[in-house]
Amino acid sequence: MALIVAILSPLITLSLVALGVYWMGRRLARGVEDSLGKAPKSNLWEMLFTLRTHTLEDLELTMQRAQTGSPAEHPMGSQPTVDWIRTIGFDPATLVLKPRRQNAPVDLSVTLGPNRLRPLVLSMPVLIAPMGYGIGLSAETKVALAQASTLAAIAIVSGEGPYLPEERAYAERWILQQSRASWAHQPAVLTLADMIELQWGQGSEAGEGLTKSTADLPGRVVHAARGPAVIQAAPYHSIEEWVEEVRRQRQDCPLGVKLPASQHLEQDLAYLLSLPVDVITLDGSGAGSAGSPTVISDHFGISTALATHRAHQWLVGMGLRDRISLVVSGGIHGAADIARLVALGADAAAIGSELLFAALHQQVAKELPFTPPTELAFARSKHNQAPPLDVDLASEHVVQWLEATREELAALLRTLGLTSLAELRQARPLIARTRETAQVFSIPFDGEGALVKLPDKVGELAASYAQLNQILNRLSEEWKDASRNLAHPSLQ
Repeated sequence: MALIVAILSPLITLSLVALGVYWMGRRLARGVEDSLGKAPKSNLWEMLFTLRTHTLEDLELTMQRAQTGSPAEHPMGSQPTVDWIRTIGFDPATLVLKPRRQNAPVDLSVTLGPNRLRPLVLSMPVLIAPMGYGIGLSAETKVALAQASTLAAIAIVSGEGPYLPEERAYAERWILQQSRASWAHQPAVLTLADMIELQWGQGSEAGEGLTKSTADLPGRVVHAARGPAVIQAAPYHSIEEWVEEVRRQRQDCPLGVKLPASQHLEQDLAYLLSLPVDVITLDGSGAGSAGSPTVISDHFGISTALATHRAHQWLVGMGLRDRISLVVSGGIHGAADIARLVALGADAAAIGSELLFAALHQQVAKELPFTPPTELAFARSKHNQAPPLDVDLASEHVVQWLEATREELAALLRTLGLTSLAELRQARPLIARTRETAQVFSIPFDGEGALVKLPDKVGELAASYAQLNQILNRLSEEWKDASRNLAHPSLQ
């Protein structure tokens, strides 16, 4: 009897569960069917219509504003309305220009500020973007990135936060970014830099000022800032005085200025190049920050690709391209983006968010769902009590990301039949995926072959010859008149 009960009990339980599920399923189905026939505003089906006009991101920002009464923020970059870089492809080498064999040597090295006594040499066209200690990243994250920069033989930019001695100690190539705050302007800090960058603004915040309360800051930053962190909307002196002050203290290393990419960038370039600067950094509209005001980061500036193209063309036209190094940043995801930007005219690209994702690899899952991934990388404070980052593991993964990017850049150059970044910039082997991209960047449109344009080219050539013939005829008549005047002075 006991054996029968032991066998039947699970079967009876399963049957009851099955009946319950069936009954609930039928009830749920009837409820769904009934709700579909009612006006959406009376039930949750309204969300289907709401999400057609309001994305989840829009709703989150709305709730954030409603709860805090402050401007909404989001980290890790913005999506440009027109992301030009996604509409540009590459033109592979085939017969006329042959691809290079696998493992053929390619030159990925870059020199910033080549005219200075101590130019900054990088093993590939990548910088670790400025992400400031304390107002952005934790000390552990900065140290991990600094270690990775040394192992990959590239440079790291300090960012807007106070000077972090550990970062400088681990970084073989260290770029000091002097921010619009009061810290890190001491002459002793300047002497430690391999390059200096004056931060006049950035893509995610334009030139807006920033204030962070002490509750959002580590104790070391509160001490350095003597209270809340304040970054002024405009520096305490003009850009001319700022450049002169820094150049007076350091003549040997490259000096750069960082600007948000704007519609008037050519005027900005002309203004800056009247000063003794060596490097221009343009931050595109896809740039991110630890706490950018959404109303600024999502709606200001021009894209990184367009800024690169326009700046390079202007510098070439002015005969200044050999004197100025061009660094670009904002929304760059990997080797293909870097190569596109180099082909459009950049010397190097600064990468931020992608390296943070790499640093957090294998450290996020164990903290979910109670700790957002970004808090593992951001500075510890009263509002962020996330566990400390494993520095060695983070550094290892960033190095591996950089090495993978190095190999991808090399493979890309070989497939294009090229041997160096200089050849890539000169050849511009790019293809436009849209007609508009072709017009904006002056590159071939993949919807039109070369033979289709042949009659137009012949027409252009004939027009050029006709124009040249007119010029030669005019010069010939002028020479004849001059010869007659010389032969018969009395006719003058």
